[in-house]
Amino acid sequence: MTAIPGRKPAMGAHVSIAGGVATAPERGVRIGADVVQIFSKHGQRWEGKPIEPDDVHGFRAETERTGVRTVAVHCAYLINLASAKEDVRTRSLYALEDEASRAALLGIPHLVMHPGSPGDDPEEEGIARIVSALKAFGKFPAGVSLLLENTAGQGASLGKTMEQLRRMLDGAGNPPDVAVCLDSAHLFEAGHDLSNADHWAEFKDNLDRTGILPLVRMWHINDSKTGFASRVDRHEHIGRGQVGIEAFRRIVNDPVFRELPLILETPKDGADEYEMDLVNLASLRALVGTSPD
Repeated sequence: MTAIPGRKPAMGAHVSIAGGVATAPERGVRIGADVVQIFSKHGQRWEGKPIEPDDVHGFRAETERTGVRTVAVHCAYLINLASAKEDVRTRSLYALEDEASRAALLGIPHLVMHPGSPGDDPEEEGIARIVSALKAFGKFPAGVSLLLENTAGQGASLGKTMEQLRRMLDGAGNPPDVAVCLDSAHLFEAGHDLSNADHWAEFKDNLDRTGILPLVRMWHINDSKTGFASRVDRHEHIGRGQVGIEAFRRIVNDPVFRELPLILETPKDGADEYEMDLVNLASLRALVGTSPD
């Protein structure tokens, strides 16, 4: 391997908030993270316990003590702004507003959301609903950006191509507080072989051509249990799945992405919630500063 110069990217993982949001930074310490991502409430529920002033104080104090930054709140998975069901879209919009308010209270800069699925309806109708919801929501709280995450394309889920994300952004008028989070497993599962040098170049060109490249604010770094272009979203530990280690080497060393936080969402196996995050972060850090011969 050839050493390449450059700043080391900030790496971490999605961590639990069991015991309260203030526990997240210390969990970051336990895995040697620079940054972490959290749910601010249960990821499979519409509503959550309110964040109290003591929660905010404890969270900010722990962030200061540990030096571990929480860079994103991941929205609850129930949110579906593309749904054909009006009641689901309404609940989703209220839930998104709540998620944004919770992130603002905690001083967390990014809110990651899957764009959603129109079910059996045409793709364009789903995109139009997302656009309408983003317009209805208006501006996000100061200091909070919504990040649309690319998807594997499982079922009818939207966001599997950069062109789909572009249409959402254009339709909403390119709001300054809406940007993009890229997921390596989802890209592979949607048909991007990032371990191949030519395909990596094509992918970067596509990001540039669609205007997505300057909007990328963070990466989810995950391997995939399922095969190339499977359109089935199943995360795996780094180097143990189908993505290929060279894809991760390219991501962590690309100068365009070097300033962005890289967040693991790999499985939490066994009784020790920290064990595999430690292993996966070590695998990624071993790639930093190297390039294929």
